[in-house]
Amino acid sequence: MTYHLEPQVEAILSQSEKCACIMGTIEWPAGMARFHNGAGPIKSDGETYWGVANNGMVSVIKEGSAPRVTLTLITPDTSVLAEALKDDAAGGEVRLYLGVFNDDQQLVAKQLIYLGIVNNTPAKYSAPPTISVECVSYTHRWSQPKRYTTYSAASQRAIYPNDSFLDDVEAVAKGPLSSYSGSNAVSSGGRGGRGGGTTTRQR
Repeated sequence: MTYHLEPQVEAILSQSEKCACIMGTIEWPAGMARFHNGAGPIKSDGETYWGVANNGMVSVIKEGSAPRVTLTLITPDTSVLAEALKDDAAGGEVRLYLGVFNDDQQLVAKQLIYLGIVNNTPAKYSAPPTISVECVSYTHRWSQPKRYTTYSAASQRAIYPNDSFLDDVEAVAKGPLSSYSGSNAVSSGGRGGRGGGTTTRQR
């Protein structure tokens, strides 16, 4: 896809002295991550974007295509690395913006330049410790629907309203095995599962 600069963005970038940055959001399991490639915080639409400065990098975005984009963060914080390894952010939406500033270093406009989803989040403990977020286009999600399907009690009930089996799965994940009652209903499955009854699984 080819992007044309919005008038306000183009006007600022046409000046002899210009100031711009790359801003972005990543839909992460623990919450929305907001960042920019400068230093310090930036406020936009009531939200704070945190600067990663020289610790972050965005791979080149080629105009007119839907490439894979890699976002890289170098961090000495092992708890951040552990979170990246634990959380599966695949399928989370990724947005990158071009932000421009006025002479007072105030953000005055931003334009969406990339929209995609997280495909993979590898983390390396080797020096320097690095988290990479591989982003792909939405068409990649359509070609691999099973890769981005969320299996939860809510998603199961959306298809089979009377099926509560995954309630047990979430209970086991959150608490001790002693809390597992094993009394929830399971869909009868098959093509008629949407309108069919349920059976009770004995464990």
